[in-house]
Amino acid sequence: MDEIKLQIKGKEHDTYTIHYSCDGFYNGGAYAPAICTISLINYATKELHSFALNNYLVQGKSLIESEQLMLKDFVGFYQNLNNPIFVHWNMDGLEYGFNAIRARAENFGMYDFDLTKIKDYNLSTVFHTNLMTSLEQNNCKRITVLNGKDEAICFNKRAFEIVKMSTDGKAIGLSDLFEKYLSNDLADDDEDYIY
Repeated sequence: MDEIKLQIKGKEHDTYTIHYSCDGFYNGGAYAPAICTISLINYATKELHSFALNNYLVQGKSLIESEQLMLKDFVGFYQNLNNPIFVHWNMDGLEYGFNAIRARAENFGMYDFDLTKIKDYNLSTVFHTNLMTSLEQNNCKRITVLNGKDEAICFNKRAFEIVKMSTDGKAIGLSDLFEKYLSNDLADDDEDYIY
């Protein structure tokens, strides 16, 4: 815990919790899954930054055009960050998370999502349970939060607003969970498992 406290000291405005949703897992191939929502919460201001497919569909664009515009806006937002610290839940794998977002952006010809400037902290390494259970045990779960399988079902039914609300809820829950972690205020079930 001291390591992450030292990392964010003086960089609170550059620290974000982040979560995303897509239509499936990235298997490392040339074609990455469609991204539905990328949600970030600024640690210092608690401001929500949500890049959501449904917000672009309203503009009368096709699904592909909307996703491309959404990713373009997210990459632009990311490029304007000053060496951000991203606090996340398992977004550092090869088949999902940051690599899936990068691969999908590259599918649209966007090659400037430079992952090397990210400093990240995987909050899942602190807990012995999955995200949903950790949010519930620590009173950080929002009513709008769905599990990944249900998000994929909603995506396939084009219920993008529901997926957005779930992803936003997870990013907000992660922010609350991170705050409790830093202040040593976790539920008793998790206190024995902090590394």
